[in-house]
Amino acid sequence: MTYGIIIPARIGSTRFPEKPLALIHGKPMIVRTVESALKCVRDGFLGVCVATDDHRIADAVSNAFPHQVSVVMTDPLLPNGTARCAAALSHLPWKSDIIVNLQGDEPFIEASQVFSLLDCFSGDAFTAPTDIATLKIELAPEDLNNPNRVKVVCGIHGQALYFSRSPIPFHRNPTTLKNFRHIGMYAYRTDILQTLSTLSETPLEQAESLEQLRWLEHGLRIKVAETHHESPSIDTPEDLEYLGARG
Repeated sequence: MTYGIIIPARIGSTRFPEKPLALIHGKPMIVRTVESALKCVRDGFLGVCVATDDHRIADAVSNAFPHQVSVVMTDPLLPNGTARCAAALSHLPWKSDIIVNLQGDEPFIEASQVFSLLDCFSGDAFTAPTDIATLKIELAPEDLNNPNRVKVVCGIHGQALYFSRSPIPFHRNPTTLKNFRHIGMYAYRTDILQTLSTLSETPLEQAESLEQLRWLEHGLRIKVAETHHESPSIDTPEDLEYLGARG
């Protein structure tokens, strides 16, 4: 199985303008993220690409990783990171089975997380082939009613049944069942990535404002692997101040 990693990084952010260029111990955040991505190497690895809409981000990556990391300029009007990955892929020479989407504001990813995503595409005699893979982590009790912590429930073979900003499942009866939070790291079969942007919006997606519900409503199979690594993203300057010490 061959795979490549694409890191979508846009310059605009309502809560944190020019976020990919913010410094973590002297290095731009996007450079820290690429450094982490370059550690996610095993058989079949094709490389890392940054898909961006801003030449300052492109220059930061090219200067830090000359001839080592691809950079593709993408339309600033693209709606999300998935669309940016698909646009970048059309400019890459990769013959890849799988594309891993790592967000540019997640400099603390672990290689084990990427490998868990890739393992979701291994053969399973009990389930249909995986179209998309993503991650979950056990939900902290204090986050149960936090709509910014997206929850996920899965079938017995790990396939996603539903994602929600509400607490799911509802524990009417005493149970040892755990609640899980979705971590927005994705891997896609290459042919699936190329078709995602053609899917129309769906009612559940609009209700919850969750792109992954569009994929479920269109019948795509999302497999969810469990991780024990938090891999926090940086959404605000306050997040950077709090997490920067880890860089």
